[in-house]
Amino acid sequence: MRVPVYSDDRLAADVAAAAAELGEPLTAASYDAWQRGRDAASPALLIRRFGSWTDACARAGVQTNKTRSTTRRWSDDDVVTLVASYLAEPGATGSFADYSAWAREQPDAPSGATLRQRFSWAEVKRRAAARA
Repeated sequence: MRVPVYSDDRLAADVAAAAAELGEPLTAASYDAWQRGRDAASPALLIRRFGSWTDACARAGVQTNKTRSTTRRWSDDDVVTLVASYLAEPGATGSFADYSAWAREQPDAPSGATLRQRFSWAEVKRRAAARA
């Protein structure tokens, strides 16, 4: 399967198109529903590319709700440490889906979606393995 490559301008144009159709302020959840079935990037890709949902919307000239982000609740080091803990668990498969299920059972672990705002799954696993 070919993975689409999006320019920054294309990403911003898609956010602007979603906002024109859905209205502002634009939430990541409403954009996510809008982009499904279209040739548009996921909110996770936008966040990785621009640093945050707010920054992606700012690049597109779109308003967002002003809420506190949870992505900085954990430092990069905290995230890598938590993924290393997951990988060390008996029965851990190392898949993103398995991590997400594991994280839901932990009192203070970032969700899979939050983790992906910071790193790709391959990158965080590489960093966690380097620690072991």
